[in-house]
Amino acid sequence: MRRPKTVTLMCLQLLLGASPAGCAFTEAESAAKSCPSGQISQGGTCIPADTADFTKKQVEDSLKTYKLNAAMAGVWVDGKRISTVASGESMTGVPVSTDMHFRIGSVAIPYLTTELLKLVDEGKVELDDKISRWRPDLPHADEITMKMLASATSGYSDYVRDPKFLAELYKNPFSQWSAEERVKISVSKPLVKPPGAGFVYSHANWVILGDIISKVEKKPLAEVMRNEILKPLGLTQTENPSTAEIAYPVLHAFDNERGVFEDSTYWNPSWTLAPGAIMTGTLEDLGKSVTALGEGKLLTPESYKEQITPVSKVSPTASFALGVFVQKTWLLQNPSFAGCQATVAYLPSKKIAIARVATQGTGNNADDNSSTAVLISIANHMAPDTPLSGG
Repeated sequence: MRRPKTVTLMCLQLLLGASPAGCAFTEAESAAKSCPSGQISQGGTCIPADTADFTKKQVEDSLKTYKLNAAMAGVWVDGKRISTVASGESMTGVPVSTDMHFRIGSVAIPYLTTELLKLVDEGKVELDDKISRWRPDLPHADEITMKMLASATSGYSDYVRDPKFLAELYKNPFSQWSAEERVKISVSKPLVKPPGAGFVYSHANWVILGDIISKVEKKPLAEVMRNEILKPLGLTQTENPSTAEIAYPVLHAFDNERGVFEDSTYWNPSWTLAPGAIMTGTLEDLGKSVTALGEGKLLTPESYKEQITPVSKVSPTASFALGVFVQKTWLLQNPSFAGCQATVAYLPSKKIAIARVATQGTGNNADDNSSTAVLISIANHMAPDTPLSGG
């Protein structure tokens, strides 16, 4: 179990002289826009011609640099795959492959805020609605708005940082946690900041938000997510099981947070988000979802703008909007759970999507999400004029 700190080649074969069959673009498409020397055009965006080779090297080198068991990454431009690559082993003797399934963690948070904004577009909810409308039982419910939940500015404490909770979690990582017992831990403590006063990452925000969405729709959240988000976006390999299961083929995870390096693949994720938003997926689906959500495909232009407009500062270089981190117009999420680390990013101005996934190896620092550093390298190689940083 990762305790979040602020929260969690195949194409370009033409360039190598191979057949264009199966590639994401053709020579004619590459020539559609005039690009500087050493770059090619994809969907009207100029990208380095060596993007696939660079991504492959970053993935392979990260195994040794960050002491990882497995690593993979994908790059898409304008929804077209440029490169997907995997390196390392899922388990001893089992090579990792890009079609393996893993827990997507906080990548599902923008799914929740997207559904909230869809409800706004439908006139069922307003962002300024007080949560007391649905959860009058919660402390400060008449001060906290739906937008505060979605922007992590409610001020509620994070139950994941509670010592007693962590002790129980580490004692039995297979235990089942209900939504209400987790929320109770958070709201039993004083507010970290007054409602709306600034960013305070709390898992309770997402649990409460999921519960309210379910109440508004009068359906289980899993059904809402499946019908309103996953199906419309074509995320056929993303699931929200009610158990710790993961669809085959599985990317196995290993973790050392309990003092011993052990298989953590099937540790119970029930402590993380709202029931119904605890999902598994694949690299390809991460690319699809970050592209679609980064373009606001399920929202009106007004709600899309609301979702990606920063609400509060997280660090000197990053802000948080509604369910997404924003840095120099890049939109990001960075889940980390039980030895499985990921980072996804989208740059709307160039329609670049990047997804990076890795599993912890012996000697890896459990507190560091190394996938972010690799994604930053790829992002800065592709869009040096809009550089990301680690802050």
